[in-house]
Amino acid sequence: MTKKGKSYYVDKWNPSAKAFINTCSLCGAQGYNPSIDEEGFVHPAPDKTDFVHHAIRAELTAILSPLPLDNLGRCAQCAKLMDEN
Repeated sequence: MTKKGKSYYVDKWNPSAKAFINTCSLCGAQGYNPSIDEEGFVHPAPDKTDFVHHAIRAELTAILSPLPLDNLGRCAQCAKLMDEN
């Protein structure tokens, strides 16, 4: 149930997954937090938390692209533009 950048899973079943969505404070671009791609986000042990984290990663990577933010909450493009001026 994923369509046009929206996910029924994120919106209705697991709204806590929104905590892993980054939004640029300047331009409003959205993407997933790159930390979900790291090794420790999903553990190989089959407990409930790991299934939830696996589902969160699968859904967010399907609808969004990675968006790292700096310490001011800016995407790389906005940070570059602001630092030039």
